[in-house]
This record gives sequence, C-alpha cells and structure tokens, in this order.
Amino acid sequence: MHFTVRSRAAVTTVLSSSLGKRHLSMSRARTSPITTFSINGDRLWNDIHHTAQFSAPSPGGVTRLCADDNDKKVRDWFRDQVLALGADYKVNATGTQFALIQGTDNTIPPIAMGSHFDTVATGGKFDGPLGVLCALEVLRSFREQNIKTRAPLVAINWTNEEGARFFPPLGSSQVYAGQSTITAAHASYSNDGSPETMGSELERIGYVGSGPNTFEEFPISAHFEVHVEQQSSLERADKPVGWVEGWEGMTWYEVVFHGADGHANTAAMHGRKDSVQGAAKFMTSIETLAHDMHGRSTVTAIESGPVGACNIQSRTKVVFCLMHADAEGLLEMGRRAEALAKTAASIHGLGHAMSRTLHLLPGDFTPEAVDCVARACGEKGVGARTLTGHDSLETLLVAPTAMVFVRSKDGVSHSAKEWSDKDDCAEGALVLGKSVLNFDEYLLRRK
Repeated sequence: MHFTVRSRAAVTTVLSSSLGKRHLSMSRARTSPITTFSINGDRLWNDIHHTAQFSAPSPGGVTRLCADDNDKKVRDWFRDQVLALGADYKVNATGTQFALIQGTDNTIPPIAMGSHFDTVATGGKFDGPLGVLCALEVLRSFREQNIKTRAPLVAINWTNEEGARFFPPLGSSQVYAGQSTITAAHASYSNDGSPETMGSELERIGYVGSGPNTFEEFPISAHFEVHVEQQSSLERADKPVGWVEGWEGMTWYEVVFHGADGHANTAAMHGRKDSVQGAAKFMTSIETLAHDMHGRSTVTAIESGPVGACNIQSRTKVVFCLMHADAEGLLEMGRRAEALAKTAASIHGLGHAMSRTLHLLPGDFTPEAVDCVARACGEKGVGARTLTGHDSLETLLVAPTAMVFVRSKDGVSHSAKEWSDKDDCAEGALVLGKSVLNFDEYLLRRK
C-alpha cells in the first residue's frame, strides 16, 4: 500500500457527528482482540535502553538533539525496524518518519500512533522515545498475534518536538496541522546562535524527504501518543497509567532589548544602555508575575552580544514561556509581560521588540478518543492533565486525539534522573494497542 491523498471531508464525514459525547457503549464478541492483546515488555524495555545509546555524552541520560548525528542513528534504526515489519515507509520534508501498515479497509484514513525521538540537552531515556517505541511494539505485537485492524495504522516519529536545538518546538507537527510551513520549519534557528538551521541539518543527515507534509496530503482518523507523565498524579494515585483529559495553556515569547556598544571598564556607569540590565530586570519581573497570577514562567534561553571581555552588551535576547490553567489568565499574563518588557526597556534607555512564537490555550482532548484510552486503562488508570506541550496538541487541530500517560518517578523529566519502571512502560504500550483497537471498533460503529 502507498500513501494516498484524501480530503479532510473524508475524515469529517465519519467523525463530525461524534463530538461532545464522553462515554460509548460498545458490545464486543468474547474473542475480541481487545481482550486478548498482549505486548512483549522485555522487548520494549530492551528497545528503550538500546536506543538510549544514540546520544552525546550524557551520564545516565540521553542528549539527542534534532538532526544531530545521534538523531540520524536512531532514525536509521527505526527505519530498519519498520521495514522489517513490511511497513510502507516514508520521510517528509520536515524529517518526520511515517511507517504505514495496511488495514482490511484501506479507504479509511489510518489511525496514528506518534511521538518523538529527539530529546533536550540533558534529557532522559523516556520523554519522547517511549511513545515511538510503544508504537513500534504495538505494530510488532499485532503482527505476531495476527491482529488486523480495519483502518490502516501508522507509527510516526515527529521532528523537533522539543525545540532544544532549533526554535520553535513542535516543528513538524505544526506544519502537519497547518499552523506553520515547510519553509518556516526549515528556517527554525539554532538556540545557541550558530548559523545552522533545522532545514540545513536535516539535509546534512539525509532526512529531507518527499513524503506527505500536511493533513490535507495525508489525513489520519485519530492520533494516540504515549508519554511519561512528567508529574506525580499517577504516582500519588498508585496507578501505572492514565488517560490525559486535557492540557494547561502555554505561550512562548522572545523579547530583544537593544542598547549601545561601549567599553565595559571605561564607560561611565551613568547613561549606559546595557541591554543585559534591562533583560535582568524583565526576567525577575516575569517570575514575580507568575507568582502573583498563580501561573508559571520560565526563561528558557538568553543570548547577548557583542561577545568579549570588555564589551557592554548592546543586544540581549530572552526567550521565555508562560503557563496558566485558565485561558484568560494566560492571555492576561501575556499582556502584563508585554508591559513589563516596555517598562524594563524604558528604565535603561533601551529599545525592545517582543513577539509571540507559539501559543497554546488550555483545552481538552477529543472525548471519543479519550474514552478509548480510559477503557483501555480500566482500573489500572486514572484521568490526568498535562502541563506541557506535545505533538498531540497539534494533531488535535485536525483529527481526534488522545494521550496515554505512564507513571513517572517523582515527576522528574528533562533530566538524567527521569525514570519509569519496566512494568509501567509495558502497561503504557498495552493501553496504546487497546486504545487503537477501541478506536478501530468505534469507526466501524460510526460507519
């Protein structure tokens, strides 16, 4: 089977009347694969640790940034695994890998299982990679158990979810959802100020392909993603897995303060236009803002220049994010942050420019897809909400989407200390497979 072009209407016709329902009543035959499906937890665990070797030096953890040499190695490994399963394999222009397995009715848009292999600079073995590896394990186990879905299945490795090397994050899934373009994604700049872009580095490692780039080119019926929880609600509930009901709002900004060059030693203190001083005042003020408004804020990158031993810094760029559980609270935090940047610039005689680079209001995942995950979890799971962004927040804009959470030890993530137990990871893969089967059955009943 090869990727075919289907219209958004083909998906909407099947699913549009379902929105707003939370619970589904579905009778199943006793021999349903949903009740008999199993996964190989040892194989999944081995894959988690095997792929962790594709990393820059990172004691106990993983440092695998988008389009670096280790990202190429793990992509090549994933390609080999899915080709061994007989998948129709393609790479698109933003480097995303698609592994398509035929269903019994290939007129139905595929059900997707997706996440990402890229990590942050000091990451762990689980955040991102677990979702791709669980998808791979589901495909393997379905094949071994001769489980055939009506809808095709596609396992996806999305590019640059983390935004750790190139900004902004959610690089390829934004393009897929129509929120960005291939040109803009290729132009994503290096956070360290180096001249490389995401596009140039994907080209270097051989991962600019001709596969489908957008939902219009390659519609999906749904998107399911396994991810470590990154907080402690499952741990507190003593549950290995959970269904993700929704997410907290988050917005990324960058603000550039412009001052004047000068000698660090000889220029008088009075009258300086030191951009670092304005940036410092602004950074402390947004931390106070977050406390005052019961939200959160984090400065994620700082860049200043000219670089040297005796230079007043005439340009400083600050990248930061704001988070809030309430939509109006998030928007108000943004308005106040803009005012704080203006005040900080004025105090130090600086110019400034502020832009919003990524904006995700709080919301809920698709009820029907969430229900499929909740029923797959059963008594082993509990509902939760995510406090950060995922590729699933982009796919939700075009297709029913839900997430599976796997318990995280102490809620630690983006750290070598990140940990999820072997049995919990296996439970996550099992829930993913059952969620896909539930949704495949749901599509049959909708039709």
